[in-house]
Amino acid sequence: MHPVRFRSCHLALQTLAWVTVLPVTSMAQQPLASLGPTSSDANSPATALQDIVFNSDFEPPGTGQPRDTSGAGSRDGNRCSASEDPIQAFMPDLNFGLTLAEQPTIFVEIPETTAQQVVLTLRDESGSYYERAFLPIAEQDGISSFTLPEQTPPLTPGHNYQWHVVLVCGETVQPDDPVLTGWVQRVELTADQAQELSAQTSLLEQAQWYAERGYWYEFVGVLVDEAIAEPTDLELQNFLQSLL
Repeated sequence: MHPVRFRSCHLALQTLAWVTVLPVTSMAQQPLASLGPTSSDANSPATALQDIVFNSDFEPPGTGQPRDTSGAGSRDGNRCSASEDPIQAFMPDLNFGLTLAEQPTIFVEIPETTAQQVVLTLRDESGSYYERAFLPIAEQDGISSFTLPEQTPPLTPGHNYQWHVVLVCGETVQPDDPVLTGWVQRVELTADQAQELSAQTSLLEQAQWYAERGYWYEFVGVLVDEAIAEPTDLELQNFLQSLL
């Protein structure tokens, strides 16, 4: 078991972005912004990790699910060469989830690779919103989290956006470079929901609350935060790996 470590860096090529990298056997993320105080609730039962199930039948409050949420194809099983393991994204089976953030944090497992950088793109269904960022890959293999910067125009609540993470196998982006694709819709909390969320007294209770309502990106992020707090929790590490 490696100790939990995470690093972040930023650069401005097409635009600025944050990337966090951590070992495969342990995962970390910059803590999510606080969504309210965590007051105690003696009537709430303790949440067990094995009881947390993501609700794939959630109803998006905005424009509904995207018409096509299938992932994009790429060279040789999402890897630069046959000697490498494929890259994988932390996404549900339907490849679509909700977020409360102005920009989603996307988690990707990137094993050891000859590639030196990835390209992250985000666009809406109409094509009127488009952002792209070139991000470096750390030397060690592991789980990376990618987020567009705060100064990037925020996602419009209720609209669907498609993201791509392209693994740049050579010096420039090529059409057959490995690519991962997913969808996200931003949602704004109601006052009642914010009160419900603030009553969740542990990270696992927060994870369950997010999972029941389709907030995939916060769901994964909270589990990552728990992994930071409990770096020797093998059950949690295995649960995170099951989300790939």
